[in-house]
Amino acid sequence: MQNEKEKVHSEMLRAGKKTYFFDVKKTSKGDNYLTVAESYTDKEGKKVINRLLIFKDQFADFGNALLRLKEYFQ
Repeated sequence: MQNEKEKVHSEMLRAGKKTYFFDVKKTSKGDNYLTVAESYTDKEGKKVINRLLIFKDQFADFGNALLRLKEYFQ
């Protein structure tokens, strides 16, 4: 069994048939990183999980890109 990294903060968002998990975890060197996971059940009944990891050095650019995209959803 893989050792789970230390969780700093977690949030869950249910959106229709999908659930999103936002977990801030700590690396072995003590830096925080974000894991965004999407979970759903496919047409065959199989559970599907997709994960995206965003590390400290990428976080500001990733967040800024999301903020720029926000205007398209208003």
